[in-house]
Amino acid sequence: MEFSPHLSLSQKQQLKLSPQLLQSFELMALPLAELQQKIKSEIESNPALELPSSWDFSYERFAQQSQQKESSKVDDTYSDSSSYGSDYGGGYDYEASDRQQKFMENALSEEETLQEHLLSQLGCESLSEEEYTVGQILITNIDANGFFLEDPYDILTSQQAAHLQKLLKILHQFEPAGVAVKDWRESLILQATLKGLKDEDLVHFKALVNDNLELMRAGKQSQVAKNLGIDEMELDALYSFLKTLTPFPGQGFASGPQQYVIPDLSIKAEDGELVLSMNNSSLPDLRVSADFEALAQDLGNTDEAKKAQQYIQNQLKSANSLIFQIQVRNQTLYRLAQVLLVQQRDFFLFGPQYIKPLTQKEVAAQIGVHETTVSRISTAKWIDTDWGIISVKKLFSNAVGDEGAELSKQAAKETIRQILEEHQGQKALSDQKISDILKERGISVARRTVAKYRNELNIDPSFIRGTN
Repeated sequence: MEFSPHLSLSQKQQLKLSPQLLQSFELMALPLAELQQKIKSEIESNPALELPSSWDFSYERFAQQSQQKESSKVDDTYSDSSSYGSDYGGGYDYEASDRQQKFMENALSEEETLQEHLLSQLGCESLSEEEYTVGQILITNIDANGFFLEDPYDILTSQQAAHLQKLLKILHQFEPAGVAVKDWRESLILQATLKGLKDEDLVHFKALVNDNLELMRAGKQSQVAKNLGIDEMELDALYSFLKTLTPFPGQGFASGPQQYVIPDLSIKAEDGELVLSMNNSSLPDLRVSADFEALAQDLGNTDEAKKAQQYIQNQLKSANSLIFQIQVRNQTLYRLAQVLLVQQRDFFLFGPQYIKPLTQKEVAAQIGVHETTVSRISTAKWIDTDWGIISVKKLFSNAVGDEGAELSKQAAKETIRQILEEHQGQKALSDQKISDILKERGISVARRTVAKYRNELNIDPSFIRGTN
């Protein structure tokens, strides 16, 4: 059989993320405090960046501005309320240098966060570019406790989701043990598995964690032992083992023992109208140094001069990219806030019980971006409201009850909290009774769903509350 060489042409579609796009994803997911630290690091390493002479780092200044009547109204354009790197002129300013030093001193001191700790471990793995990107997305979706903020399938494309199980197995081997899961129950089970618990012992442990911890807290060991099909000595051993585990494995990282939330936005009622303003005072108005930019023109044509010119050009490109990405981040966040102001108007005016069903997909369609972009820009972002500083994520909530229902999960939880507060000092309400009261108010929520929401509110069941 003879073989003849031949050429063939085929087309293949492949998604490759540029470093600039990866940086954009990273900046969007960063909370304000971590973005300050990121800017600090960039200023330290890139001489092309400088701070304007008029900048003053002060949250108090933002708080004062947000209370003034002259604050930007909702129909103000983004360019009216902020500017980013539009003026590259000016010579060297020693006062500006002092202010730059002030920012360095005020920005958070470098202390490894949970996400940074996980990313450093991810970098040691042998992964393809796409697998590494999926790992980055998953890690930026992990909160300070070590749990996923959103279902991973909701923030990955179908192509990326093909790598999900592999990346989860890798993340589950990282330190601290028990991260990259849905909640503390899954974390405890994962930690137990990693410590070698298996077979019937693992089955009993899962049953203890998922269905019987409340009974244990109520002192009903004999009932739990019966439920698990083991004797009380075995239960004691299992419960003692459980106490060696950490329900919130990420809490050892964070930014120190006390963490302060800095709101990115303010939406408050003034004279019956809602006023939206950005917290521009907590970020410097970065610009490119004109003196540094001019250096490239003053060099000669030697090999050393060409290397210096290349270095200068790279630093200028990096500086302009950072300025642009911060601008994109804040523009996207502002547009998101405009939609939230309209869609959740009743919440901002009347309180948490009036949060309406709203999905990230709906908001993405309104501002013209992908749903994953909304997820990233909502992560670890906070709004200062008349009802306190709340997470942007709290304003996204699925509908409760029949199709077409106007009540959100968040509103249902707030209503349950209110019902329990109204009945304080009286006989503790069972989950079924709470469900009945909700039904009387036109809210259809099953008993099991009430129990789920009550647990999410960290409220004990009736047989424990009744003993207090």
